[in-house]
Amino acid sequence: MANETFRNIRLGAFVIIGTVFLIAALYLIGNKQNLFGNTFRISAKFYNVGGLMAGNNVRFAGIDVGTVERVEIVNDSSVNVVMVIEKDIQSFIKKNAIASVGTDGLMGNRLININSARNHAESVEEGDELQTLRPIEQDEMVRTLNETNENMKAITSNLRTITDRINSKNTMWSLLMDTVIADNVKAAIVSVKIASNSSAVLTGNLKSISEDIRNGKGSLGALITDTTLSGKIRQIIVKLDGVSDTAAFITGDFSRISKRLEQGQGSVGVLLKDTSFIHHLNTSINNINKGTIILNEDLEALRHSWPFKKYFKKKKK
Repeated sequence: MANETFRNIRLGAFVIIGTVFLIAALYLIGNKQNLFGNTFRISAKFYNVGGLMAGNNVRFAGIDVGTVERVEIVNDSSVNVVMVIEKDIQSFIKKNAIASVGTDGLMGNRLININSARNHAESVEEGDELQTLRPIEQDEMVRTLNETNENMKAITSNLRTITDRINSKNTMWSLLMDTVIADNVKAAIVSVKIASNSSAVLTGNLKSISEDIRNGKGSLGALITDTTLSGKIRQIIVKLDGVSDTAAFITGDFSRISKRLEQGQGSVGVLLKDTSFIHHLNTSINNINKGTIILNEDLEALRHSWPFKKYFKKKKK
């Protein structure tokens, strides 16, 4: 009898303790899911939620303010996420707030982060839809890191090759360590400095010469600053214009004369254009030559005739 009573007491205690644990678990779960508090619902559409599930946390300014109620696929490029938020936080979340899918820690569960925008806006209401940011996919990030690692590997390999070449003989490093080359470079720098000083002196002299010319000193300065010289040059230019006009007139006359000669007008034109005149002129010249020959023969015969023979003998003596 005593054993049966002890078993009943133990069973009753177990039932009571189990009930207490069940009630506490239900309270904790309900409190976690905002089942017993005053809440409101908002939503957001994402391209990819990256494993987000119902029951994941919703954070605002780094504080858990709600949970994800459900995740619905709208179409092939849109996923609707409905969030349950505590009513006390409604006045702090504005309509221009931006929702994004994040991670609780480096490799933790997915969650929704709500960030406020800088511009002023009204508070959200029941059923409002927030703007979203496209989340960074882990696979894409891993691929990017893999490409970065490959590039870093190639860069380090190239740097190793470059350092090996620098450390070898007959390279730029040996040139940099050569003290003779350093002395030559110093001497070259000194020469450049001397040349720069000389150029400075030269520029100073040129400056003084230009000032003297501007002040009218010397022949060149007098020519540049003399105002009367410009008037004389203008007079010469006017005279040259007159001479050029006269020359143009003379050349015009020569042009007209040449055209008249080319057309055969006037005596000279007739002489130049008449081909028969040249033939007659040649015939006349031939006849004159023949006449002179005959005349010479006649004079020679007359010279040897007896009336003139004595005259020519006396002339010779």
